[in-house]
Amino acid sequence: MTAGRLLTDPWLRTGTGPRREPSDAAVRLLCLPHAGAGAASFNRWLGLFGPSIAVVRVQLPGREDVAALPAFRRVRDAVDALLPRVRRHGDLPVALYGHSMGALVAFELARALDAEGVPPLHLFVSGRRAPQRPARTAPVHHLPDEAFAAALATMGGTAPPLGRSPALLRYSLGLIRADLELSEEYAYQPGARLGCPITAFHGTEDPIVTAAEVAAWGDLTAADFGMHAFSGDHFFHQRHRSAIATHITRALG
Repeated sequence: MTAGRLLTDPWLRTGTGPRREPSDAAVRLLCLPHAGAGAASFNRWLGLFGPSIAVVRVQLPGREDVAALPAFRRVRDAVDALLPRVRRHGDLPVALYGHSMGALVAFELARALDAEGVPPLHLFVSGRRAPQRPARTAPVHHLPDEAFAAALATMGGTAPPLGRSPALLRYSLGLIRADLELSEEYAYQPGARLGCPITAFHGTEDPIVTAAEVAAWGDLTAADFGMHAFSGDHFFHQRHRSAIATHITRALG
């Protein structure tokens, strides 16, 4: 693999050193994290793909090294900010992968790219019900901190550890609250089906999403749809990242 350039946009991050974007990459795979997480959640994904796929970790504001910036609270704001950044690096086609909240943002970003006449090659999603399916539980982002933390504890490991310092706990709860507001306040607007294929991944013990809700992603594409199930809870995608990377690589050809 020949070392290529690093993207200079702070929101779109490749690796560093030997994990620079390969110069012979044929596609960029933009990876969007779940609620409360940032680009670092995909650090261990960087070495899972061959030189034809350049992994780009999306860093949204409000987390990690951009924690001082306000987090988005609406999907549209995130898409409006990401779209010109993706467009600016239009020398390679893109594919999108998002987990949970990231799947929702990836879907609407795919719609925006479709509308601009530069559709993604493929949309990969995990840990999220299809956007047109209604929520089965009441929103929690507005709850007081104690009740909010208790609600998170029932969601499969989303809650921050109680042993953290008060300042870090406030930061964690604030970020997750903003991200869940983004997800819970989203209202699906019917539109044309995506022109790209969609592949969905599901955790068989996920307490948040059912297999039927994941299968409903198939109604949103005019192309092929595939679904793969893995053991594990809502964060199965980390435990099975190598297998997921293999499916993505095969799908991108």
